[in-house]
Amino acid sequence: MDYPKIVEMIPAEKWGPLSEQLIGVILGSKNDDKMPTMLANTMLLKMKEGKTNTKEGLTLLLEAAVLLDCEKTVGALGEMQLLKIAEQVVCK
Repeated sequence: MDYPKIVEMIPAEKWGPLSEQLIGVILGSKNDDKMPTMLANTMLLKMKEGKTNTKEGLTLLLEAAVLLDCEKTVGALGEMQLLKIAEQVVCK
């Protein structure tokens, strides 16, 4: 999946609320063993810097959320009325 391309489709005014939703999905997941160490470290760095609502930060969060709980991620996108984005996310 091309996460940067998907994030480009999201209106900038939704980045902040969506990043909060995705962080909730990530923290609520019980599948933390699926998270690659590099992705986790990079995501944590963005969180520490307060840059989760940037294009790069949101890309990392989306990738992590899809890896950990794809269905909840699609649900979060739907709640944010980002149905075209939700259709782009492929759950395995």
